[in-house]
Amino acid sequence: MATTQPRRRIPYPPLISVCASLWWLAAAAAAASVHEFPTDGTVVELDDASFDRAISAFDFILVDFYAPWCGHCKRLAPELDKAAPVLAQLNEPIVIAKINADKYTKLAAKYEIDGYPTMKLFMHGVPMEYTGPRNADLLVRFLQKFVAPDISFLESDSAVQNFIDMAGANFPMFIGFGLNESVILELARKYKKKAWFSVAKDFSEEIMVAYDFDKVPALVSLHPKYNEQSVFYGPFEGEFLEDFIRQNQLPLTVPINSETLKLVKDDERKIVLTIVEDELDENSLKLVRILRSAATANRDLIFGYVGVKQWGEFVDTFDISKRSKLPKLLVWDGKEDYHIVVGSEDLDDNDQGSQISRFLEGYRDGKTIKKEMNGPSLIGFINSLVSIRTVYLIVFIVAVLMVIQNFSQTEENPQFRGIQDGAEGTDASTSHIKNRRDYQPGNKED
Repeated sequence: MATTQPRRRIPYPPLISVCASLWWLAAAAAAASVHEFPTDGTVVELDDASFDRAISAFDFILVDFYAPWCGHCKRLAPELDKAAPVLAQLNEPIVIAKINADKYTKLAAKYEIDGYPTMKLFMHGVPMEYTGPRNADLLVRFLQKFVAPDISFLESDSAVQNFIDMAGANFPMFIGFGLNESVILELARKYKKKAWFSVAKDFSEEIMVAYDFDKVPALVSLHPKYNEQSVFYGPFEGEFLEDFIRQNQLPLTVPINSETLKLVKDDERKIVLTIVEDELDENSLKLVRILRSAATANRDLIFGYVGVKQWGEFVDTFDISKRSKLPKLLVWDGKEDYHIVVGSEDLDDNDQGSQISRFLEGYRDGKTIKKEMNGPSLIGFINSLVSIRTVYLIVFIVAVLMVIQNFSQTEENPQFRGIQDGAEGTDASTSHIKNRRDYQPGNKED
């Protein structure tokens, strides 16, 4: 009787086991990549070897490029230590790291670091320069913007107030009352790095009174830092909506300083620049209020002001001297050129509102004279703020080279080897001593 041989089983693991093993290996590799660095809120010290791995391991990482000798860096360090554990607890954690850019110069050059400290926020590996506050509490508020949802949904009056309190004063905010989120979603994503966006679904008449709108839908723009707000009733489409959002990134009147220069650089509008002696004195503050009214009616222009006392080096590039009559008006393109309006560039104390109106009419009618800045451009000013230490270093190196050359010439020329007997040797020594007195590195001004 024939017997059937049992079928031989091929000894291989089931497919599900193979997949599970691969998944476990991938997860372990990912975990190893992240856990190479602490995630408990400690500031991570990076070097040449670990920098790229850290940027890849975290979705959001703020890197402080510092130099050990830099006083500003030393003052910033404890603020970062305070902020790091708070940022680590966010729903989307932000890691803080630091790297000695004075030591790892190739990395510093790669990311165009020319001043210390410089901070860059890497979002999914893409860097952007951090230009916000450096106090720990304000730094946390500033960075929360980058991990927040594109649009926040507000269901009550208290939610509206909580949103405004949470957003703080560093960014403008836009609240759509009775507005469908789909209308502003695309623009909210586009301008997420520059502003907060939300829609309020349920709110009372008290909110309408508080934020000065009388019908819905309405998009309210708030600028808490400058105590400004404006309302847009539509049309909620195309360039009309984007123009409102773009124009309200800046306040109606912008104090021109190192921080706001970087903001106006990104705006395509021309800048009506008012130059005053001191932007904080009573007359200047009164003039700024008048300029705010003009700005409301001329949203296609940026209205800025700057004081000679606050930033004299910047003002000097517009041919302003001690003999110049101030306040003075001009229109600047934000780059190399500016225009003065013939017969209307100076302001006196009588009816400044009418004088500003005549200035704007003259500008729009083309009654202008074009001039060029006599110093660095906008980019030059921004770079000069962070690279002045580089200039000092170059000057120091040149001075050292001159001293070395002077000593070399002394050793090569026999008449300078010492005080020789006779008149010729005495004259040579005297000349040598005089030359040394004429050049004293210690007397050189920065």
